[in-house]
Amino acid sequence: MRPEIVAELERLHVELQLRRLKPIWAKCEILLGLAAAGVGLFIGMGLVVRANQPPDLVEWPAPLALFTLGGYLALAGHRSHLYQSSNALVAYLAGQLRSTEPKSTETHP
Repeated sequence: MRPEIVAELERLHVELQLRRLKPIWAKCEILLGLAAAGVGLFIGMGLVVRANQPPDLVEWPAPLALFTLGGYLALAGHRSHLYQSSNALVAYLAGQLRSTEPKSTETHP
């Protein structure tokens, strides 16, 4: 990222009292979420294809919860990345607007 955008982003965070989002944590959320969803999916598939056994409803909540919560965690990480890029674009646009506004020394009543 260009230094002027980083400076505007810092200014945006200070003025709007936003906390910095960590891109590493967002990537970890995505990876952990996809891993949990995958584990839940494979456990659920294993329950479905079990040979010659009737379905046991007690075993289904765990893989379903893993799949659902893993998907939610992956989407939360993706949303965090979207927020980060949106904040950078807003900071860039704010910097562009500040640089184009006229500097007048007159005061209007």
